[in-house]
Amino acid sequence: YLLMLSFIIATEIFLVTSPLPDKKENLAEKKKSHRMLTPQEVLAQEERIKELLTRNSLLGFTVTASTFLSAVALLAGLVLGIKCIARKLNGRDIMAAYGSPPDVRWQFIDILRVIVTFYFFAYTLQWIEINVLDLMKVKNPNEVIFNVLNATLMDIIGLAIVAYFAVNKFKSSPAGLGLIFKNIKRNMRIAIGGYLVLIPVLAVIMIIVFIGLRIFNYEPPETKALEILYEAKGTKLLLILTALVTVIGPIAEELFFRGFAYPVFRKKIGVTNAILLVSFVFAMLHMNIVSFFPILALGILLAYLYEKTGSIVPSMAVHIIHNSAVIFFVFLYKLIAIPK
Repeated sequence: YLLMLSFIIATEIFLVTSPLPDKKENLAEKKKSHRMLTPQEVLAQEERIKELLTRNSLLGFTVTASTFLSAVALLAGLVLGIKCIARKLNGRDIMAAYGSPPDVRWQFIDILRVIVTFYFFAYTLQWIEINVLDLMKVKNPNEVIFNVLNATLMDIIGLAIVAYFAVNKFKSSPAGLGLIFKNIKRNMRIAIGGYLVLIPVLAVIMIIVFIGLRIFNYEPPETKALEILYEAKGTKLLLILTALVTVIGPIAEELFFRGFAYPVFRKKIGVTNAILLVSFVFAMLHMNIVSFFPILALGILLAYLYEKTGSIVPSMAVHIIHNSAVIFFVFLYKLIAIPK
């Protein structure tokens, strides 16, 4: 593990001290593109969108239907949220406990070992790609395809590493990672109800964040995933990317953050502190100031559901639902707001 860590540090130093020229140019171009629209540009964009929705009836219906369903979900979330607050004020638990996370055998040092192993494979894969492209004399590879391929491979590798440590090294069953599929209907109801309660919270957080961005006149860079979604072309690539973001990614993240890491911290620092700590790290790793607080709120809900049900399935379901909703609205935005 020390050798792998040394390799990771050496690679980081190399990438910092010897950045690729084309990466510098791409970064400069992206910085130029991130700016606030002028009022005239906003009005012009609104007119173009109105014309597009009038001309394309199916797209117009999709926008109207999604707006209506979002409003219904928001209202349902408010009602459920008020009920949760009322239960808490009456001295009752917000949600009845149906189980609890297992008492795992691995320790904090094993979490670090998983992280080091994961990044070792990530950087090894990066070096392999650089050398293969160099041998093939490919100067301008399709960055979108490579990013999608990398993310897919790393999610699969991450799943394999967590499974190896839990099942092979510590002889744990899948249930030790929270993979309990009993009472699946109840768990799905809990997942949907939990996500509905989260929607108003996310709405309030995003309003506050955007007000702050306007006050400070700051346009943050887009997350890597959204950049890839905006730039991706071709049905097959979009299908792979959608599966990655909506299914593979959430499953991999839940198995590590909630299934593998959370029970260790829960045993050491208590339930509340563990929920907050794991959720904070989960949000930090997404590395975007706009998405930090919404992802923090999402992480708290995911850990809370695992704590109350003893199964990671509701957490996976909520994560998949959330990412699917985000991807849907990103694609919708791509269709109506990005000029062809």
